[in-house]
Amino acid sequence: MNKTKKKIILTAIKLYNKLGFANVLNQDIAKSASISLSNFNYHFATKQELVFSVCEYMVIDLKRRMSETSVLINKGRMALDIPKIYLEFEYDFKFFYLDTYNILQSYPVLKEEMYKQINESMQIIKNLNYLSIGMGYFKPEPEDFPGLYDKLVEQIWVNSHFWFAQNKIRGSKNDSIIKGLETSYALIFPHLTEKGKMRYKEYMTNIKAEKSN
Repeated sequence: MNKTKKKIILTAIKLYNKLGFANVLNQDIAKSASISLSNFNYHFATKQELVFSVCEYMVIDLKRRMSETSVLINKGRMALDIPKIYLEFEYDFKFFYLDTYNILQSYPVLKEEMYKQINESMQIIKNLNYLSIGMGYFKPEPEDFPGLYDKLVEQIWVNSHFWFAQNKIRGSKNDSIIKGLETSYALIFPHLTEKGKMRYKEYMTNIKAEKSN
């Protein structure tokens, strides 16, 4: 990807986050990126082309973040990082998560990729939850409730994906990543072992310390 194209994509994301996806025109992006509209149109003749490139950029960025996190977890870290990674990612691309339905309605071809990403994300969460069982952080799934952890994965994804949107709907100002983490961990806390609870408390203490610095 050449520098101008990347600059346009990053500028678009910044404006979409600030003003809302539907409120940003291509000429707004060109002006903010300090390039001519003709130069913009050379790289992206239509808004659809730009939107597809932005979504492709998002997919690549998420895979990079998840790959880095998976390496750390395989070295012994708990899967608590997963909700944090998703919330940080969604914060950086907040416009998409505040307006997912309308974006997919406007660009139906994106739906297939979206469904693919949802399934991949849930599989990653599922795999890491079961890895945490092997590490002694998670309790084994109850025999009298088969499929419980699959449902837990779905709820973790739902909470993460709609965290910023639900806060906006409720008019809440507590839409910070830390608050989002606390709600996600409220879902898994009953399933943690004592070892897992100790790591959870240690993890949250460190996260809050990092955010306050």
